[in-house]
Amino acid sequence: MSSVVSVEAADLITAVMVAPAVEECTKGLALLIAFAVAWLVSLSRGGYVFSGVMDGIVYGSAVGFGFSIAEDLLYGVQFGEETFVMRRISMGFLHAAFTSLTGIGIGLIPWVRWKVLKVFLPLLGLSGAILLHGTYNLNLTVTIFEPLAAYAIQFFVLGLYIVIIVAWLAVERRTIRGELREEVAAGTISADEYAILPTHFARRAYYFSLIRTGRLKEWRRARKRHETAVDLAFTKRLSRHSYAPPQQLRIQFLRRRIGELRSRQALRA
Repeated sequence: MSSVVSVEAADLITAVMVAPAVEECTKGLALLIAFAVAWLVSLSRGGYVFSGVMDGIVYGSAVGFGFSIAEDLLYGVQFGEETFVMRRISMGFLHAAFTSLTGIGIGLIPWVRWKVLKVFLPLLGLSGAILLHGTYNLNLTVTIFEPLAAYAIQFFVLGLYIVIIVAWLAVERRTIRGELREEVAAGTISADEYAILPTHFARRAYYFSLIRTGRLKEWRRARKRHETAVDLAFTKRLSRHSYAPPQQLRIQFLRRRIGELRSRQALRA
């Protein structure tokens, strides 16, 4: 009897503590490698490819989904097609959600000044990923309401990400508004563009109005110009606290790019 209890206890510890830590650290290492590659690219080109909350969620989700598919295929080969389908339904989203927390922590590295935060935030994200993963595995191991609890965890994670995304959109809005203010005076962007650029939904509403009235060429040109202006705002923000020389070169490039796009529009008007 004691041997059976010992085996069950070992399985519980493995599922709740060991497996989440090993899996999330492995996925976190993949994210860290992606960030390092993006940083090396930024040294020559300026502008971070992997930066901020949204990039962290995108990269983290990609790594999480890839890991989940590989793991589910192994389970499917070992235990059959039904196991594969059930895991796809229950775990496909969650693996992406867990690893996205690590991605958010890594994505915030360029946005903070203090070196201690550049280490603390990725570790905090990784710890959150391990904690959520372990909580989910604990539910699978000990609860008799497994499906209901699993979906409750998924709804909790979804709600958490909604809060994070809303908060990050506010940070982006403040960054765009602050960094592009001087670009209006310099003539890089117009006052009308400055009025809509800080707000994601205002830009989308403007694009919809162009599409609705059949001005598709103008929509494409406006979208390219606005994307470049937003990139300029973030690059200026990062240049204040990150590796500055290539960022400064990219700022100049983006300003020229906006001017070229505006000139093309004037010629075609």
